[in-house]
Amino acid sequence: MNRAGSIWFWSLLGACIAAALGTAINFATDLKTNFLAWGLVVAFTLATGLISGISQVLTRRDGDGPKTTGTTNVYNVRHSQVNAWLVFLILGVSGSLLAAIFVGVHFAGSVQTAGTPVPAVVEPSPTTSTTSTVPRPATNEDIAQFVTAYYRLMPDTEAGWPLIGPNLQRRGQRDYEAHWGRISAVDVHSASATSATTVRVRITLHYRDGRPSPTETHELTVVPHDGRLCIDADTLIRPK
Repeated sequence: MNRAGSIWFWSLLGACIAAALGTAINFATDLKTNFLAWGLVVAFTLATGLISGISQVLTRRDGDGPKTTGTTNVYNVRHSQVNAWLVFLILGVSGSLLAAIFVGVHFAGSVQTAGTPVPAVVEPSPTTSTTSTVPRPATNEDIAQFVTAYYRLMPDTEAGWPLIGPNLQRRGQRDYEAHWGRISAVDVHSASATSATTVRVRITLHYRDGRPSPTETHELTVVPHDGRLCIDADTLIRPK
């Protein structure tokens, strides 16, 4: 091969390797942690540098070498140089094949992934949701615990007001807050259901002004309202 042919050959090979390097960089950037992709980037980078160096050496020798007459100007090199070029050539071709295989596998995987239908989001069925949230009928123990929890909230009228029913709320929230505003704490001694809707509770009220703390027994009517329990009637049974 003459010198001009060698220079063009290595220049074109360098351009092909450089293009392969750009492709490998794109895929390595997309895949981020794929070691094969980054390995190809390193291999193509080294190959590009080596081929560029060979092209420069050939160019310099072509300009500095002795001029000869005739139509054929044979470029004589040592066998070691020929072997090195062959190694670089094999590396370049092998790297290109690896890149082609890698790109093909990645492209096939991308097409397969793109063609896979995305499963639709399954929304909960209204029937199932309604059925699962239907409250069971309150037991005697339930209503007794509800009354105990109510009095333990007192005198927090903001928390207690939603827990009384329409009948007690007719008296007005202002009177309700005024009544409990005089009380600093409530002790619950006992609470037991006397029927499916009635609870008898024994409590001690502690007043803020220091007056004696009375212990009272109340009979409360507990009914469901708007999907929750509430105290809808309060009768004082026996003050002490």
